Amino acid sequence: METHFTINLSLEGPGGKINYGKFFLGGNKKEASEIFSLLKGSTENIPGCSLKMEFMEEMMELPILIGTLNCNLDKLKENITIISKEIFRIAHLENGNINAE
Repeated sequence: METHFTINLSLEGPGGKINYGKFFLGGNKKEASEIFSLLKGSTENIPGCSLKMEFMEEMMELPILIGTLNCNLDKLKENITIISKEIFRIAHLENGNINAE
């Protein structure tokens, strides 16, 4: 039974939720949780239009929501930088397996 972790990006607005991106964080829950804990944003819902980052565990292709962050565009930019740096560090410097497959 393969489990992997993702961070899904979506835009929540009056018309509903639009998913537009996904980061694969590999199968190590500790590393994935550490990455998500570094991210900036609020766990409180922001009225109106909001950028959401959802931390998901996917087991047997079933998604389980672990955490959600709401952020503005500046925090989203910072978070994408953090995620990219951490994925690079794990995959290249620690020889970890971050593959989604």
